[in-house]
Amino acid sequence: MPCLNEEAAIAACIEKIQQTFAQHQIQGEIVVSDNGSTDRSVEIAENMGVRVVHQPLRGYGSAYLKGFAHAKGKYLIMGDADDTYDFTLIPQFLEKLDQQGYDFVTGSRYLGGGDRHITLLHRFVGNPALTGTLNFLFGTAYTDVYCGFRGFSREAYELIQPLSPGMEFNLELAINAGLANLSIAELPIQLQPRKGESKLRTLRDGWRSLRMMLLYCPNKVFLLPGLCLLLLGILLHTLVLMAAIKYQGRPLGVVTSTVATILSVTGFEVLSLGLHLKTYSWSRRFDKNNRFLRRFYQIFTLELGLMLGLLLLGSGSSILAIRVVDWIRSDLQPLPQPALISMAATLIIIGLGVIFSSIFISAMSMRKGDAYEQER
Repeated sequence: MPCLNEEAAIAACIEKIQQTFAQHQIQGEIVVSDNGSTDRSVEIAENMGVRVVHQPLRGYGSAYLKGFAHAKGKYLIMGDADDTYDFTLIPQFLEKLDQQGYDFVTGSRYLGGGDRHITLLHRFVGNPALTGTLNFLFGTAYTDVYCGFRGFSREAYELIQPLSPGMEFNLELAINAGLANLSIAELPIQLQPRKGESKLRTLRDGWRSLRMMLLYCPNKVFLLPGLCLLLLGILLHTLVLMAAIKYQGRPLGVVTSTVATILSVTGFEVLSLGLHLKTYSWSRRFDKNNRFLRRFYQIFTLELGLMLGLLLLGSGSSILAIRVVDWIRSDLQPLPQPALISMAATLIIIGLGVIFSSIFISAMSMRKGDAYEQER
């Protein structure tokens, strides 16, 4: 249990857990991760025989990271110390984990009408919106992605590898459990009124949650949009150079080619960012069987990326240099086919991007690529 000034509720939580352990003969421990309490929370927990660990770094996720690092059990059950969760349900979590073989079990306040004590804004807007967005982006089927009453095996936790220090810690657990292809189950729970002051900050925590989902879903957020923008920009460049785009018999070159440059460069940057994020996800072991990345890193080398980048950079620079010379020779008069300047700028920018992205990706993928070479 994470704890920050929860003296009003922590004793009731500990008592319920201890009674549940005794009644069901569960060999378990209670770990309270104190996050800098200034009230009697720590004193109460220690007097009730609970092990207290101290996390000086503030944050909901930071407290959990410290607590899990000191927990000794085969299965880990997490829950808040504000008496909103019914800890007498611990045996049901353990049944799904130990007897039914699930890796990740999460409570759901939206099954069986357990959401009546959620504030209206979070109940009808915040939680459903975040849950729906996560399910769409990651192909999961959660009904309550922000429930803080969960259980999982130690092996599952080590595979999930959460990092978030704040309230988005819960969201990261749910996302990573899906990315790691863990077997997931939901358990209906009834949320009770909170005792003490809430630590939730609606707008800040909502934005941080949305930000995390976007960063963890490169395919739909980055790769596909980036590829579409890049291809559209290249198509526009091609049509402009072929004088295929006209209005009343006049070719539309200057403005259309500028738009093509914007689309091409933006598309490339978004696409490369998506590839960086895919590589990061791969390094976290969530994409360990991704065939695309496996093939890409078997072919991709730093030298190949540098050669491609230099080729694009050289081509664009040559076109630009020729056009500048022609412009000077014409006494700075307007040149025919001004779209060539935009095309040259596109090649130069993308060429430089390929060079620096190649260096970055090579550094991130070095160990993975070596591992695949050894497998072959």
